[in-house]
Amino acid sequence: MKQARFNRSALLPLALMLSLAAAQAQNTASLTLTSALAQSAAQPSVIAARATLTTAQSDYGKAKADPLATKVTLLKAQQAYDLALANVKAADAQADSQIVTAYTQVVEAQDAVKVTGAALDLAQKAAQVAQTQYQKGGGTQISAQVAQNQVQAAQQSAQVAQDGFSLATANLRSLVGNFTAVAPIPASAMPAGVGASTVEDVLGRSPALIQAQQGVAALQLQVNLLDPLAVSASQITALKTQLQQAQSGSATAQRGYRIQAQGLYNSYVQAGKNRAVKSEALSNAQKQLSADQNRYAKGLISQLALLQSQIAQQQAQLAKEQADDAALNAYYALEAGPGGASGR
Repeated sequence: MKQARFNRSALLPLALMLSLAAAQAQNTASLTLTSALAQSAAQPSVIAARATLTTAQSDYGKAKADPLATKVTLLKAQQAYDLALANVKAADAQADSQIVTAYTQVVEAQDAVKVTGAALDLAQKAAQVAQTQYQKGGGTQISAQVAQNQVQAAQQSAQVAQDGFSLATANLRSLVGNFTAVAPIPASAMPAGVGASTVEDVLGRSPALIQAQQGVAALQLQVNLLDPLAVSASQITALKTQLQQAQSGSATAQRGYRIQAQGLYNSYVQAGKNRAVKSEALSNAQKQLSADQNRYAKGLISQLALLQSQIAQQQAQLAKEQADDAALNAYYALEAGPGGASGR
C-alpha cells in the first residue's frame, strides 16, 4: 500500500506538466525547421551580400549600356556581378547551415532534458526502495547511500541538460528571433540522397574558386590585348609570368577545395551509415521495451525494471535523433561547401 501511494503522488507533477504543456501548445505555435530557415534572408551576412549584388548588377548594366566601355571594363563589371551572385548563394547556404545546426541543438537538448528527467525519477524511486529495505532490515546502509549518491548524480545530469537547453535556445533565438517551442524535425527534411557529383557542384559555385578563375581570365584578356608594337618585350614577359602564376594558384586552390569538399561529402556518407546503425539499435530497444511491458503486466518484473527499459528506449531514441541531426547538418555543411563568401 505504501508503494502504491508513492506512485500516485509521483505521477501528479508529471500530469500537471503535461497538462500545462498541452495548454501552451494550443495557445502558441511551435517554430518549425521550415519557418526557421525562412529567416536565412534576415541574417546580416546575407543582407550585406545582397546589397553588394544590387550594386554590382547596377554597375554591370551601366557598363553594358556604355558604348565607350572597353573589353576590360566590361569583363571587370561582369566578374564583379558574377562574384557577387556567388557570394549571395554562399551566404544563403552558410546561413541555412548555421540555422539547421542551432535548430537541431535545441531539439536534441530538449529531448536530453526529458531523458535525464526520467533517469532522475528512476534514481529517486530506486533510492526510496533502497531506504525502505534498509529500514526494514532487508538492505544495507551502504546500498541506501549508494542509491542516494545516484540521485545526486542524476540531479546534476538533469541540471546540465537544462542548462544546455537554455544555451541552445538562446543561440537559436539570436538567429531566428523569439519563439516558444520548436517542433520535431520531419523525416522529409532529410534529402533522399546525395551523389558524388555534388562535390563538383560545390566547387563550381565556390566564390573563392570563382574569384581565382576570374583573376586568370582578366590576365588572359590583358595578354590577348597586348600590342607588341606598343609594349616592350619585358612587359609582355612579366604579364605572361603573372598569368602563369595565377593559373598555378587557381589550380592549387582547386585541389585544396576539392579535398575539403570531398571531406564534407565523406562526412555526409558516414553520417548516413551511422543513422542506419542507430535506427537498428532503436528498433531493438523498442522490442525490448514491448517485451518488458508484457512481463511487467504478468508480474514477472518490477516497476523499476520497467522504468529502466523505458529509459533505455528513450536513450536509443535520442541517439537515433542525434544521428539524424548529424546527417542533416552534414548535408547542409556540404551544400555550404568549404570557406564562404569572397571579396575583392
